[in-house]
Amino acid sequence: MNSCQARPLFLALRPPRNAASPATEPLWMTIFSRFRMLAAMAALGWAATFCNRAEATIVRFETVMGNFDVRLFDSAMPRTVANFLHYVSSNKYNGTAVHRNSDTRDTPNGPLRDFVIQGGGFSFVDPTPPNTVMSFVPVATIAPIDDEPGGGVAGLSNLRGTIAMAKSGPDTVTSQWFINQGDNSVLDSPARPDGGFSAFGAVLGNGMSVVDAIGDLPLPNDFGFSIAQPFNDLPLRNFSGNSISQVRVQHTVTVTRIQMLNLPAGDYDFNGVVNAEDYAVWRRNFNSTTDAAADGNGNGKVDSADFIVWRNSMAGGAASGSVQSPFAAPEPSAVIMIAAASLLLVGLRGRSRRVSRVVGE
Repeated sequence: MNSCQARPLFLALRPPRNAASPATEPLWMTIFSRFRMLAAMAALGWAATFCNRAEATIVRFETVMGNFDVRLFDSAMPRTVANFLHYVSSNKYNGTAVHRNSDTRDTPNGPLRDFVIQGGGFSFVDPTPPNTVMSFVPVATIAPIDDEPGGGVAGLSNLRGTIAMAKSGPDTVTSQWFINQGDNSVLDSPARPDGGFSAFGAVLGNGMSVVDAIGDLPLPNDFGFSIAQPFNDLPLRNFSGNSISQVRVQHTVTVTRIQMLNLPAGDYDFNGVVNAEDYAVWRRNFNSTTDAAADGNGNGKVDSADFIVWRNSMAGGAASGSVQSPFAAPEPSAVIMIAAASLLLVGLRGRSRRVSRVVGE
């Protein structure tokens, strides 16, 4: 049984099979039963708090155009995150290129707008004579993973700043990722031939300035030539030629590496220290699904569970008494303790009244 399943605790709340009825049960037995229930519910609250201590991974993309950080939705998209982190930890993204900078139209005659940048699939190698054109090396991939949440994705939406995995059809995700430059919720639908896409992370802070700079780079057709797919939308930087034979690795956007950051859970301003300033970040972004800075448990939304992540990371657990939540979002154990205490007092009060009536007859 999973350690976060609370079923045995609920069993402790059941009265004994041969328990006396309220009319005949001694007062001491009532008190004992109520305190046993209180203890069980307190344990349940502890378990709920413990199970909310999930931490969300933050990775840094280091590129020749600048760096940007991404918070991954570990709890909402665990299979996708684990797959992505496999490629990160095995250094398979190091030296790969952003090979696609794509625009789109929301309507057939509408204006072009930024769509996505895409990478994680290939690295480029400069030619050696007598060759004149760069060659490419595909990333060595592992077996594709199933779509998540599965059976028609319909997961977290592809809003601006989110990252998702590219694929050619249902259950074909391997290494390629893309970052949404606009609100691309059209990609969410499970009815799409490819089964739809689900975001598994979001760019943090001003990181989209780097993504947008990559997305604003010119393409081969802006220089009067074309490259076959999948490189027809290859972004080119510091390039002034007019032929594919003039393109070199230095003209492409290289991701030098992607690495996991070693930040403490609850560090929502990313300065390496968990303090009241991180609480302020959580408070400011409460209920947000677009700013992932304080999404400490990686479920795609800043909520009270992220407050618990911050609270548990404060030195010595001081946060529970040093800062008051403006949203009255106490930890689950506190809620259950309050409810249990109320139940105990109400029950004893009713019991004493019944005893008084019996004595007075």
